[in-house]
Amino acid sequence: MRKNLLALSIAAMVGGLSGAANAAVLVNTGADLAATATTLAAAVTPAVALNPTVTGVGHILVVPYFTTQGTNATLLNLVNTDTVNGKAVKLRFRGASNSDDIFDITIFLSPGDMWTANVSASGELSALTTSDNSCTLPSKADIVAQGGLFKTGRVLGAAASETREGYIEILNMADIPPAAGATTLFTAIKHVPNASGVGVAPCTAATMNNQEFDLLAGDATHDPVVRGYSWPTGTLMANWTIVNLADKASFSGEAIAVRAETAGGLPAQGNIVFFPQTTDTPTYPAAITVANYTADPVLRLPAFAAQVANYDFPDLSTPYAGNPAPVAPAGNSADMQATALAGALQTTQVVNEFLTGGIADFATDWVFSMPTRRYAVGLNYAAAPAARLTLNAGVVNHFTAANTLLNATGTQACVLPGGPLRAYDHEENTKTTFVISPDVALRFCGETSVLSFNSTTGSQVLGAKIATMNINAGYAAGWLRISTAGLGAGNGLPIVGYAAAKAKGVNLGGTWAHRTAR
Repeated sequence: MRKNLLALSIAAMVGGLSGAANAAVLVNTGADLAATATTLAAAVTPAVALNPTVTGVGHILVVPYFTTQGTNATLLNLVNTDTVNGKAVKLRFRGASNSDDIFDITIFLSPGDMWTANVSASGELSALTTSDNSCTLPSKADIVAQGGLFKTGRVLGAAASETREGYIEILNMADIPPAAGATTLFTAIKHVPNASGVGVAPCTAATMNNQEFDLLAGDATHDPVVRGYSWPTGTLMANWTIVNLADKASFSGEAIAVRAETAGGLPAQGNIVFFPQTTDTPTYPAAITVANYTADPVLRLPAFAAQVANYDFPDLSTPYAGNPAPVAPAGNSADMQATALAGALQTTQVVNEFLTGGIADFATDWVFSMPTRRYAVGLNYAAAPAARLTLNAGVVNHFTAANTLLNATGTQACVLPGGPLRAYDHEENTKTTFVISPDVALRFCGETSVLSFNSTTGSQVLGAKIATMNINAGYAAGWLRISTAGLGAGNGLPIVGYAAAKAKGVNLGGTWAHRTAR
């Protein structure tokens, strides 16, 4: 594609191109539905809410943590469990400090397809490699040509080290239903056996090049039905594995799944939120601004307007259920969706095990990831360090001026849990007083932070370096409860994550998801 290769350049290239296309969210009700070129209405069950699901399958997936620190690599498997429809999927890696976009692509999954990738270090940068035969934009060849390198244009000081840890968000932008014809999008992404019997998607150049244009309901060329898209039905799942090649350790788990639902909690179809994988500056429909498509307070800054690009969308706040219009029904704006999703993920406490020392010399790290925090709290790097904190007052209940502050250097936003800690050993002994470093109290600095137990030298399990703290729990092993009821509103914090424990020098350990409470 003419511009998709440039999309890998992330913020470094933003502003150098402009486009005339109309960026749009196609709403699963009302005028957008009526304007589509064929009758999609028959099978539509509009979504009104987004909620986590225990099934592990959904419309939106979040991998709490990835790392390429030291000799770590992170493996990702993304699966389309729908055996009828293809999926247009946004894959975005965000940095651990402040959720900055450090790499994103569009993946086209055929029915029943699995896409796999490896993220590892390339010098000081993270880099993605894949041998998968599914279509992507940029193409696999373009990604290889760029070395799959993550980008630093959006991180503070363009620091390569900021690409080495973070989290991953995955969004089903639209479905791609079966369609006849050699030039259809479904045909272009559908795997067919090659001479060796290996399934390969044709990724027809002309068809894939057409995806640089926005979808426009009712347009003869770019109506979603003409282009081959339909309402997203989800059915995505993903698994992750962190492998330390030198230390013979691995940790694995499943992505957090969020499902678009009806008012009764049944699976539903979301809005089509397809945006081209280009560096074009969006041109918005009448009465629509960037604030209708994202709650991100940094992207909304007037000084940042020229840097906003099509590849910035969708994010977790882009209205997936309801209308993004300026006068929106209750619960349907970007701010309201970000608030509601944070509420669905919120917990008033985090509980898990820790194991340190002993004959096998165990160590334990806890991961805390807050994937919705960016929509309430951002850092404006153009400002002086003490003035960088940027709050979106429209995303309420969880991150406020009372519990959010800057770290000492002005490089990360920090959140106070707002409640006590209590540790227990194996024999019911308990304590509430701890030594925590490098601070005097526990605070979650960075979007994805790592807490190491009984360590004076930092993370011994995951090798985390960007947002870390140590805690002397007072016991070699046991369990810890952190109250996250927050300050003021007491609604809890939207935290996901896990504990990772390992014995020194061998692949002996485990990964346990945090237990939470409402």
